[in-house]
Amino acid sequence: MRPAVELKLEAMKENKLLARREAVVVISHDGAPTPTSQQVRETVASQLGTRPELVFVRKILTEFGRGVSRAEIHIYESESVAKIVEPLYIVARNLPNGKALLEEARKRKAEIREKKRRKKKGAAKKK
Repeated sequence: MRPAVELKLEAMKENKLLARREAVVVISHDGAPTPTSQQVRETVASQLGTRPELVFVRKILTEFGRGVSRAEIHIYESESVAKIVEPLYIVARNLPNGKALLEEARKRKAEIREKKRRKKKGAAKKK
């Protein structure tokens, strides 16, 4: 039998400028490992009555030896706003296919760098 994991909302702040709510959650997990960000995301979404796609776990900090963690979470009103506001690495961390998303972004950046390099090299030859 696994020990129960409890989540308690410690603080909730409304950020209207960024169309999100910012929450601090205290997670009690005595005798159990720190819950994954995906587990925290789904639990917070069910507690607040929103979809898990709108919940982004920024960080989970565990206090050594206590079985208590604090999580910083952002809850957005729409998925499009979340993808604009949140950094790419946070979005990737919270998605099941996050590594593929990061790899795709790296490839795009490499292609852009290569185009700039070719353009610069071509301009140097014309002089």
